[in-house]
Amino acid sequence: MTKHISKITLLTAITIATAFSTIILWNLYSIFEEYNANNNQKLKQFYTKQQKGLIQNEVSRLIQRINATRNAVLEDTKQNLRDRVNSAEAYIENINFNHVTEHGQQHISNLIASFTWNHNTGYFYIISKQGTIMHHGGDSTLAGKSLSDIHEQSADIFNFLNSAITNGEAFAEYDYYPPDGSNNSKKKLGYAKYNKKLDMLIGSGIYFDTLKTKVQNEILETVKKERFGYNNYGYFWIFDTNYNTIFHIDPNMYSRDMYTLKDTQGKYVVRELLEIAKTKGEGFTSYYWNIPGKDIGSEKVAYVSYFPEWNWVIGSGFYYENFHNLIATEEAISQSILADELTKNGIIIFVMFTGVVIISLIIFNKIKVIEHEQQDYVNDLLQYKTVIDTSAIVSITNLKGEMMHVNDQMCNITGFSADELIGMKHNKIGHPDNPQETYRELWGTITKGDVWRGIIKNLTKDGGYFYQKTTITPFKNKEGIITNYIAISHDVTELFENKSQLQKYLHIDPLTELENRASLLLEIKNSRSGDLAIIDIDGFHKINETFGMKFGDTLLKSFANRLSENVNLNRYNTYRLHSDVFAVFSNQSDKNLFITNVENAVKNITKDSVNIAGKDIIITSITGYAHGSDNILAHADAALQFAKANNISHYVYNPLEVDNTNIYQQNTIIVKMISNAIDEDRVVPFFQPIAHTLEQSNSKYECLMRIINQDGSVIPPADFLDISKQTRFYPYLTKIIAGKSIDAFSDTDIEFSINISAEDLLNHETMDFIYEYANEKGVFNRMILEIVESESLSSYSAAITALYKFKLAGAKIAIDDFGTGYSNFDYLLKIKADYIKIDGSIIKLINKDERAVDIVQSIISYASKLKMETIAEFISDQKLAETAKKMGVDYLQGYYIGKPSQKLQAKENIKIV
Repeated sequence: MTKHISKITLLTAITIATAFSTIILWNLYSIFEEYNANNNQKLKQFYTKQQKGLIQNEVSRLIQRINATRNAVLEDTKQNLRDRVNSAEAYIENINFNHVTEHGQQHISNLIASFTWNHNTGYFYIISKQGTIMHHGGDSTLAGKSLSDIHEQSADIFNFLNSAITNGEAFAEYDYYPPDGSNNSKKKLGYAKYNKKLDMLIGSGIYFDTLKTKVQNEILETVKKERFGYNNYGYFWIFDTNYNTIFHIDPNMYSRDMYTLKDTQGKYVVRELLEIAKTKGEGFTSYYWNIPGKDIGSEKVAYVSYFPEWNWVIGSGFYYENFHNLIATEEAISQSILADELTKNGIIIFVMFTGVVIISLIIFNKIKVIEHEQQDYVNDLLQYKTVIDTSAIVSITNLKGEMMHVNDQMCNITGFSADELIGMKHNKIGHPDNPQETYRELWGTITKGDVWRGIIKNLTKDGGYFYQKTTITPFKNKEGIITNYIAISHDVTELFENKSQLQKYLHIDPLTELENRASLLLEIKNSRSGDLAIIDIDGFHKINETFGMKFGDTLLKSFANRLSENVNLNRYNTYRLHSDVFAVFSNQSDKNLFITNVENAVKNITKDSVNIAGKDIIITSITGYAHGSDNILAHADAALQFAKANNISHYVYNPLEVDNTNIYQQNTIIVKMISNAIDEDRVVPFFQPIAHTLEQSNSKYECLMRIINQDGSVIPPADFLDISKQTRFYPYLTKIIAGKSIDAFSDTDIEFSINISAEDLLNHETMDFIYEYANEKGVFNRMILEIVESESLSSYSAAITALYKFKLAGAKIAIDDFGTGYSNFDYLLKIKADYIKIDGSIIKLINKDERAVDIVQSIISYASKLKMETIAEFISDQKLAETAKKMGVDYLQGYYIGKPSQKLQAKENIKIV
């Protein structure tokens, strides 16, 4: 089925693209058709609403203009009256009206009476302070009468004139009879001013009919020119409630009977308009009316508003004929848009369709490639499965730990058949030696979805056992839920058996077959308290110098045999620490008995000479004793040194008696020497070559610390390094050597190693400096960190973390002095060392002692299984070099290969075997 996915995908994509394009075009056409069908109605509704708002706003605007014009005319008239009265006042003051003769006053009155306007409706009147009417331009019969008479006729006029006398001037509205002899009074606007100098009132007024006529004329003149709306179709018309035409753009409307006027459908148009205005004040109606200039009746919508002050009904309207023209335009535009959109969308859809086809073809080809890759992947998986099944032990368990699948390797190593194993819980074949903590860690890891790696000891069907280096991986479904676990393992039984044998070798001194220093340290660590004696063969270095190292080794063996066979020591453990130094340790609490037994043993051992090669050698020794737990080895050594310094045969450690003055003075000299060397830049690296046994080009160098003395001599680290670790100078020494070593090899392609101690690994500042400087110089791929004093690192996770950091950057790790007692193989596995350097004390015996050969071969075998390379130290002659090479050592280091030198030796000059 998967082989045809690409074709199915291509056909499906083209079919969907075709259907999609057709649907889009059809929907687009349908949308435009529906739009054209519904657009007229919607447009008419929109047009009606819009035009109704327009004519309503225009009519409201006209009414607002009328009110504004009325107010403006009123204010203008008031100012005009004030100006006229002020002019009359000035005139009267000029002729001094009060001082002329009666005849003269009559003349002036006649003259003022001639000052009239607005068809004699505008005139002046003069009234004395005593209330006598001195002049009245509208009614001369009032001259000489008193205001009290007027008060009886019109209280409004009396109050108005009295207010003017009181306030100096006043405006007022009141009813008064016009001078035309009419018996009907009319509303009038009056203005009067009191002149204190002349002691008289001068006033005038104007009838509101005159103002109304003026305002109406101004409005009608404006309305004649007003047009608004689409193509300026809009205009105003005005009727009064008596069916009179006040204004219309059609002159015929002035002569027609508005009451009986009908539209083209027989509707009494004006009646309805006036009815709306009188009953509602405003409103809309519709009717059919001829368009101005045409004999065509068209539906029209009108709006009217009643203006009661003038009894006017003001209206306006709009024709739907204009809308039909708009509709025709809209249809033409719509058709044009439709055609354009169909064309444009057709092009877009064609381009999209073409794009889909192209993309489908690309996807088709991609899927074909994926199909081929998937098939190759499946084939690869099958081959991988075959490889794993033939090279590894495979089992799959369910969540309960029951085996669901096992391969042939699993059956072969356990001795069970597949039918026997399937359904069996995995822990049924677990060996009792496995700690329960291992199982808890295993299940705690895999149930969280993480991968577990470790070594498990399992049982075979016949009761035997085997070791598996196992990786267990949880399998999850697409929801991320664990469904089962797969374990892939390798048989490491041989490796573990070699490891056990090697651990045994590493705790035994190969020369004397006594337990070594590492065994002693372990015994002290596991004891709460104990007694320790350190025995040093006096003058042994002279025997070596006189008779040779082989003679000395024979003497050491003889001394060791006497020590281990002495009856006084059969209840204690005996050790060779180094060179000619031996130890006896007891974890029993009888201190005095221990000292007595050791002293008796030493006397028995040294009372008889040792005959070697026909020569009798007298042995003497010095012993230091210590009791307790903390620092017992250091205390016993201090007692030994005290005995040597005081030329006595033995001494029991007593901190109150041991004199550290000389030691302190010597240490002070060394510290000062170190300080001066740092200040004067006399701390330098020496480079000792490490030759590959097969390829000269693969040779490398170890960088060794030296101090150049002020006299030019070279001071080895044994003279100052231990003291420096008790001071603040030690980190500086490490950083100086690391920095100078990196500089020396930064421009080469040669691998080099730097010695790193436990103190260095736990000093973040030192390790950060080395890391950053190595990174800056780009030497990680050629740098090796050579770990010295490895036994003190096994419990420090921080040291392992620091080493991982360098490993990830590309550096390699070497373990120095392997074989001198360090036996933490789990740690060796954790740090994944690249090189194991076999200690020289073992290497120098491989041509003399079969036991040393066994140890070296075990180390080589163990390293090979862990994919580590080996380096043999202390290669002092050709015979040692040839033997080490035959045994399978990868690299050689020692004076025969090359001595440490301040200058790099060319690779081609490095001696190889």
